[in-house]
Amino acid sequence: MKKNTYRLILLSLTALLSLTIYFGISFYQNNNEIKELPSVIEKLSPLPNDQVPQQTSVEIDLPVGYELTLIIDNYIIPNSEILYIEGTGVYVWKPGPNKTYEVWNPGKHEIKITWSRVTGLPDVGEFTWSFFTY
Repeated sequence: MKKNTYRLILLSLTALLSLTIYFGISFYQNNNEIKELPSVIEKLSPLPNDQVPQQTSVEIDLPVGYELTLIIDNYIIPNSEILYIEGTGVYVWKPGPNKTYEVWNPGKHEIKITWSRVTGLPDVGEFTWSFFTY
């Protein structure tokens, strides 16, 4: 091969590497952004922008003495469907037969919770996040 052939190959590979890096940076999506949780929420699962299997459940840990309203994809989940562990303040909901949702459909789901304190000084608030199922 001639000297010019090697130069052309190196120039082409350099241009291809530069384009790959450029497009990689341009289309990068940071799904690991840490969304600041309100101080009332002690624990949350799944976390914002998580990708989880369809068998997952929604768990919200609030301090004891708070009531929760759970809204999933713009539908209010009845309190009778939510498992509440009174001693710890944990609320758990999972789709199933004879519930508002029987299964999680693949894709994005938006969750909104509102809370209010039952005893003591009033403390109300809300938090919205989304996650993805596969």
